[in-house]
Amino acid sequence: MNKALFEIGVEDLPSSEFDSIVEQLKSNLVESLERHKLSFNNLDIFITPRRFGAYIEGLPLKQEDQKEERKGPPKSICFDKQNQPTKALEGFAKSVGVSIEDIQFKSFNGQDYAYVELVKIGESTKKVLENIIPEVVTKMTFKKPMKWGTGEFSFVRPVHWVLALYNDEIISFEIFGKKSSNISFGHRFFGDKIIVNNIDAFFEQLRNQYVLPFYEERIQKIKKEINAIEIENKITVSIEEHEDLVQEVAKMTEYPTAVLGSFNEKNLFLPPEIVTVTIKHHQRSFVASKENKLLNLYISFQDGFGREQNVVSGYTRVINARLDDAAFYFEDDMKAEIEDRLEELSEITYQRELGSYREKVERISIISENIAQMLNFKELDTIKRAGLLCKIDIPSKVVYEFPELQGVMGRIYLQHKGEKEDIYITAQDHYKPVSEYDEISTNLISNIVSLADKLDDLVGYFGINKIPTGSKDPFGLRRKTFGILRILITLEWDLNLNDLFNLTVQTYLEANNQNISLKGKEEILKEFIDNRLATILERESVSKEAINAVLINSYRPLRAYLAAKALDEFLKKEEFQDFLIAFQRVNNISKNHSSLDYQGRLFVENEEKILFQKYLEVKTRFEEYIKKLDYSGAIETLLSLKKDIDRYFDNVFVMSEDEAIRLNRLGFLKSLAALFYDIGDIERLYKG
Repeated sequence: MNKALFEIGVEDLPSSEFDSIVEQLKSNLVESLERHKLSFNNLDIFITPRRFGAYIEGLPLKQEDQKEERKGPPKSICFDKQNQPTKALEGFAKSVGVSIEDIQFKSFNGQDYAYVELVKIGESTKKVLENIIPEVVTKMTFKKPMKWGTGEFSFVRPVHWVLALYNDEIISFEIFGKKSSNISFGHRFFGDKIIVNNIDAFFEQLRNQYVLPFYEERIQKIKKEINAIEIENKITVSIEEHEDLVQEVAKMTEYPTAVLGSFNEKNLFLPPEIVTVTIKHHQRSFVASKENKLLNLYISFQDGFGREQNVVSGYTRVINARLDDAAFYFEDDMKAEIEDRLEELSEITYQRELGSYREKVERISIISENIAQMLNFKELDTIKRAGLLCKIDIPSKVVYEFPELQGVMGRIYLQHKGEKEDIYITAQDHYKPVSEYDEISTNLISNIVSLADKLDDLVGYFGINKIPTGSKDPFGLRRKTFGILRILITLEWDLNLNDLFNLTVQTYLEANNQNISLKGKEEILKEFIDNRLATILERESVSKEAINAVLINSYRPLRAYLAAKALDEFLKKEEFQDFLIAFQRVNNISKNHSSLDYQGRLFVENEEKILFQKYLEVKTRFEEYIKKLDYSGAIETLLSLKKDIDRYFDNVFVMSEDEAIRLNRLGFLKSLAALFYDIGDIERLYKG
């Protein structure tokens, strides 16, 4: 098998760029190889803090030869009266680089044309890779690229070496002022220069120089080392809860090695969350426990080996200092009264045009109460207070020093002050879902307050024209809209977003925020909601046809979601496709008619009377199913109209010369077509 390898050696990569580098490198390489007609069996991306690259197996020796057909002038002008080649034929032969004798004639659309079949000889794979690799690497983009030297180069970090091999030959090119070679380098402190004479030996050479080249390889080593310390010391580190930290350590090290240290036991009086965050977020270390009780032990990682004592000493000194600070701030925060904290919220700006955090929580409290009433919840006083106190920890010193504890500190503080469980849980859980993939809270009051908080953000920022554009979304409105939809769908709260938006706007206006208005932004807001709902449905493998159809009802997210799931199943059935053809006739003939008015007594033909009676029966059952949100039952009911619709169009001339009869029939068909709009836009199903 022919193989290729390249490695870009760089200064230390920020961990925030890892995932993007891997994704870009793989997708760009695959696209470029396919575009250049180079097949391959396998492609692996490797990455460490000081290098990244690709290893490709199963390449051909050269590109496949490509056949190309070239059409010339019509035969009628290729020869003169003496049957000698004309200038038109000679010019064609010259342009394609063949002699007159090599030209054939072929019929195209009934007329003969000069024609030649050329063969483009494929280039060697090595030659093609000399162009592909620089192209792929240099077109990569980064969040914060760097310039170096005299500023002529821009990349994620300065480049120090470039390794590139096809089998055991150097692939020659130059990028960022570095010529490719067969030279790489091992670990910064424990490795040496590596000369790669055999492509198959490269990764083992790196490991011998204390570099584990594959990200997953380092993750496994980290977990294995933690597990060994757990067994030896009879302690527990919950790796599952700290998978993000495992990944971060793997992105920060080339050869991760674990060390065990201890911090001052006196600070174990602090809530476990504060100890864990201090050690995890600020020192990238794992806290140990035993029988679910936190210990004053931690596991850290060095990049390399043999410096355990120095590493532990350094980590311990910093951890003790940070925990001493946390203890001081925590004890001071616990002394503050709730009313004082609320007053401090008045002094913290939420958004200049939207007021302070005190004004925000007052709005959240009001919106939460109104949502609770829509849902027939009874504990209105608890809900109002949960909304009012949900941001109570923002002025705290602990949150100022440890922003990661926002919400967690609110729960701890309110619990300490003797508030109800629903209220202190809400202070932590109302931020959920934090990301597009995060779970919602299991606490119902938390979800009401979360909904109110996110509505306040969405309406507020749209109301002052701070609307996301392109990839820019500085206030996280896409994420918060996902949260709104996820809460409504997951908890099956059949609420109308239009009502919720109006409620939120009114709350702003009553709080003297007169600059908040959604007028003129209805379409862009609807599209914003549609895009988020479509993404949720796409992730559940719902067909595009079903998604496009239900977006007409996106302001009833639960209904649109359930309708899409039901439609997706029916679209796979032949009987539904037959029904669509029939219903298409109903919709097409009536869609430009403006009225739903009709009178049953004006029906003349027997078939329209039969369809009318069937419509009345179906409409009653259909509305009962919709009321119960049983969209499968509703669609099944509509299917029973198919035969009578076919008979109607076979025997009834809708566009009667009698205007009264014509308008009556169109009004009836318009009403019949309107039934389906409770499910979705039927035109989107048969037009795509």
